[in-house]
Amino acid sequence: MDTVPLNHARKSEFSSSSRLLILQSLVPLATNLAASQLEAMAGRLTEALFKISDQTVLPDEAASSFRAFQLLKRNGTTFYRLVAGQINSALTKEVSVVNTRKKSTAEQEKQDFSLVTFEEMESKVLSRNLSQALEVGNAEQLVALNARIGHVLRRTPVSVTQNPFRPEIFVKAVHRAWVEFEPETGTHQLVLRLLQPELFLQLGTIYHELNAALVARGILPEIAETHRGKPRSHGWTRTEDIGARDPYLENKLRSIFFATAPQSFGANPGRGMPASGNGGLLQGGYAGAPNFAFAAPTGGDGAAPESVSVDRPFFDYLTSLQKNAANLPSPADAAHLRQLSQQAPAEGLTYIDQNTIELLARIFDFVFTDPNIPADIKGWIGQLQIPTLKVALLDKDFFFKDSHPARVLIDTLAKSSVLLNTETAAEDPLYQMIEGVVERVQQDFDQQIELFSDVVADLEAFLKEEEQRAEAAISEPVALALKQEKMRLAREFAENDVALRVETGEVAGFLETFLREQWIRILTIAHNVKDEKPQALENALKTMDDLIWSLKPKNSAEERKELVSKLPAMLSLLNAWLNAIKWDEPDRVLFFSKLAERHAAIARAPLEFSPRRQLEIAVNIAQRASERRLNRHVQDQLEQPVDEWAHRVEAMERGVWVDFIRDYGVTARYKLAWVSPKRTRYIFTNRQGSDAFSIASEELLGQFRTGNAIQILADSVVDRALLEALRDPPSS
Repeated sequence: MDTVPLNHARKSEFSSSSRLLILQSLVPLATNLAASQLEAMAGRLTEALFKISDQTVLPDEAASSFRAFQLLKRNGTTFYRLVAGQINSALTKEVSVVNTRKKSTAEQEKQDFSLVTFEEMESKVLSRNLSQALEVGNAEQLVALNARIGHVLRRTPVSVTQNPFRPEIFVKAVHRAWVEFEPETGTHQLVLRLLQPELFLQLGTIYHELNAALVARGILPEIAETHRGKPRSHGWTRTEDIGARDPYLENKLRSIFFATAPQSFGANPGRGMPASGNGGLLQGGYAGAPNFAFAAPTGGDGAAPESVSVDRPFFDYLTSLQKNAANLPSPADAAHLRQLSQQAPAEGLTYIDQNTIELLARIFDFVFTDPNIPADIKGWIGQLQIPTLKVALLDKDFFFKDSHPARVLIDTLAKSSVLLNTETAAEDPLYQMIEGVVERVQQDFDQQIELFSDVVADLEAFLKEEEQRAEAAISEPVALALKQEKMRLAREFAENDVALRVETGEVAGFLETFLREQWIRILTIAHNVKDEKPQALENALKTMDDLIWSLKPKNSAEERKELVSKLPAMLSLLNAWLNAIKWDEPDRVLFFSKLAERHAAIARAPLEFSPRRQLEIAVNIAQRASERRLNRHVQDQLEQPVDEWAHRVEAMERGVWVDFIRDYGVTARYKLAWVSPKRTRYIFTNRQGSDAFSIASEELLGQFRTGNAIQILADSVVDRALLEALRDPPSS
């Protein structure tokens, strides 16, 4: 008989072992890049140790730091070797488990503080603070690396805690190397305190080279567009084939089309399902569909055949039905497809043809019952049943590859339906575009699968033009949101500037209150304008540091003279800044009164403090500093519980659609049109870009928690339909 050739499915070439090899190849690169910086880092650490030994007022700390300075200066090569070995070992271990990690590192490392010593607790705090500072300083490169590693692992972009090359690994490796290098415990925490970002390894260079190595392998070379906010054509992520996402479903598909024994969609291949008594056929059921049976192939070894065929008369019959579809009512279910297998000559359809028809019918059953797709769009998708069946008969990649053009067309039509205004759908240009796309497929498609690619490109180009017009319409809200985020970040930087100084334990109580309530306002303004006026930030920070210094005990006549000479200029700058923020309240008078009293007391203090008194002051300051750092860490732990909704909001990308429940229960559908660089503000609009509103991340999170915001499901409808069609029936 005349036949039309069929393609057979192919397996993914991106296996689990190859993913691991890609990440393993990055370990020696990262180790070598770190090793090349060790001499410079050791030099900075040597200088810092000597400076501490020369300046500290604590005898034990002075002795320990000087001993460590001498040890590192004389044995630098040994230290380099230990650090490189620790980094290589830590990265190798992380890469070996990254593909099986179920929880984030932060969750796994929660500690019971009652079970650890104060020294261990402080070491963890210092290590964590340094890791976070390095994450912030290298955020852009880390985001890109997270995305690329997630792509290699077939996930969404991994979080920093799942990245095997995260700063925490380098920090712990360097600290372990120091502990091995210098067994004396007195320097272990001292070195951690000294390892600030400017002294530590320059991780930005390492992350840049790791990203470049992945780009050289073709892994997300255009990450600036795909992961930094450029709108996407689809709300879901496509992979090469089903085997990359779910090998079990791929095997089930292959058993349906290419097995040596009859298989039903309800059967579970390879799990010992017994054959029924109906001529060796297995029966399967589906909600809303009759029971059916698969025909068995007539021999072979179970592998996909190089060439299978479709009966030419049957294919021509489908073409005639396709041409007449415009004169028939839009089908509301997939019964029409199932009737085709009964109408065709018994000798004309192979078991592959019959299984193809039934599986496609189940996919359309799912589409027709999806509540998110309007009835009008279901009607147009229904018109594609015959052309899609012809495609599926010609090319089994329709079932195996979610990037297949015919499959993408159905998905794009379904996704586009959320954009339509159901009350005026027929007048909507998008609706008319959908209508034209379906009619073109009906009229022109025969065997040229490329036609589906053409119409998908036209539809996506139309949607892209609309997105561009909408993006232009939100330029003003975006500019305002950027200003708001800039001010918010400036406030965070200001709070951090004050916290770092307060945590030293050297700030008087009334001065701490002043810094937290008033000077933070000044620092916020200075940070906000630092790009245009960097001297303003320098001036504000210096004035704050001078004010803190002025209230520290002065141990000599020279220090008191220095205080007296500096006070007039310092107080003048202090008043100028306070005038700038218009702080004219009575509290200002009280503050300066206390300040004058404290300065007078310092000036009248005994000429010299005894060594014992100096030591007592230094110990008290150190204790207060440790308590403040620990309290801040514990408070951070309490204020940042695991929050499923926070993760969902953080993962939202531009282009997703959200239903907001407004006053009186009215629901309005908006698209996420823009996300600020630090994800502190979100802008939503309708499809045309009008009716835009900006919302802070905390407020959006609250809307989701209360159920007043609901994200619209936008993943592939064919993916979900296929998963449902192949789902095992409940065990009896």
